[in-house]
Amino acid sequence: MLMMILYALVLVGYGVMTCKASGSVDAYTVADRSGSWFSVAVSVTASCVGGSATIGMVSLAWEKGFPAIWYLGSGAAGLVLLTLFLAKKVRETGVRTLPEMIRTFIGPGARPVAGVIIVIAWTAILAAQFSAASSICAALTGLDRSQALVWGGGLIIVYTVLGGQRSVIKSDIWQFGLVVLALAGVLGWIMLRHPDAVTGIRPELFNRDFTISTWNYYMLVIGGSYVVCPMLFGRLLSAKDKVHAHRGTLAAVFGLLATGLVIVLIGLAGRAILPADTAPDAVLTSAMAGLLPPWLGTLLLLALFSAIISSADSCLITAATVFCNDIARQKSVRGYRIMTVILGLAGLYLGSRGSSILSLLFAANDVYVSGIVAPVFLAMVFHGRRRVYQPAVLAGMIAGGILGLAAAQTGIKTFSFAGMAVSAVLTLAGLWLSGTRTVPPELKTGY
Repeated sequence: MLMMILYALVLVGYGVMTCKASGSVDAYTVADRSGSWFSVAVSVTASCVGGSATIGMVSLAWEKGFPAIWYLGSGAAGLVLLTLFLAKKVRETGVRTLPEMIRTFIGPGARPVAGVIIVIAWTAILAAQFSAASSICAALTGLDRSQALVWGGGLIIVYTVLGGQRSVIKSDIWQFGLVVLALAGVLGWIMLRHPDAVTGIRPELFNRDFTISTWNYYMLVIGGSYVVCPMLFGRLLSAKDKVHAHRGTLAAVFGLLATGLVIVLIGLAGRAILPADTAPDAVLTSAMAGLLPPWLGTLLLLALFSAIISSADSCLITAATVFCNDIARQKSVRGYRIMTVILGLAGLYLGSRGSSILSLLFAANDVYVSGIVAPVFLAMVFHGRRRVYQPAVLAGMIAGGILGLAAAQTGIKTFSFAGMAVSAVLTLAGLWLSGTRTVPPELKTGY
């Protein structure tokens, strides 16, 4: 409990220190566009390695084996596409959010549609991170899960409200450093004490529990969420220039792959050294942490909490920024901070409903990826050569989102694939209908 209190004091103290520097809208939302390639790389990696990529990914490895690597592996593949085709374009726009960027590449009518979808999806993802945070807080403080959810989620909300994007990016560096230190320490301890648990691991990309069909879903839906991601775009928009944005995302590809490999090895080693009846979600947070030396177990739990914070604060600031910038058209930092609190409380409510970490995340991704990713990616790639026919793209976004929602509600992933296909086909139709007309001056914001 004492370690958690000290950690919370440091975090809130850091938020207070950066509060004054985050007094303008640009400082609160895009950190005054001051990020180097290194801070972009670390922040992108840290934002991706949250509760789903630590607790959730270890439980996935426990259940499905080595192919769990595809969870972050598909994310790395998505980052490759982002680096090659979009990173420089994103930074060149000079906007604050993805929906504002959509106005440039698709048209003004698409901006509020994308804004609503993003706010809903990222609030759900925030809830998944809060759910993960509650298990860590419970282990560190002795509180029950409901109390730990409020305690941990409240800490994340307060910290994010104080410092905004500036403190989020800067704190990611030391928080992710703690994650790397702890994960390396755990894997090193396992290799020293239980070497057979690691050497006996058989690398395989697919198995009967993780089929080609599952891989297709991961690459399209999970990987797609990294290609066009409002949270990651926020990092690129915070970079000094397009060169730093490009280099940062490229470096993050390697960061994700290395981190994912370590996490999967820990999860698979757990199969050999932990009781077979261990609950998948408890492998890392209680079973493994309890097996380690006390100092290393505590370090692991603090590192997991840091990983969750690095992802949760990014989700929260993204959702609040999109709502204020693209839906409410708020002009004051005070309004942004108020909305950060409101959406944080909404995330706490969703997190209290008891859904598993990955189910919340997959449901949000279904809606977002099916409706947004293909239209935005295609519009950005063809920008300058073809102007999109906005009604066709809007129809694709809405139809894709509805099919994604159907996938989330029914669990039938075919709906996700259909949503992506429909949104892509209608966008391509819009590009074909437009011919090679030039982009109107009023849509060239940031260029």
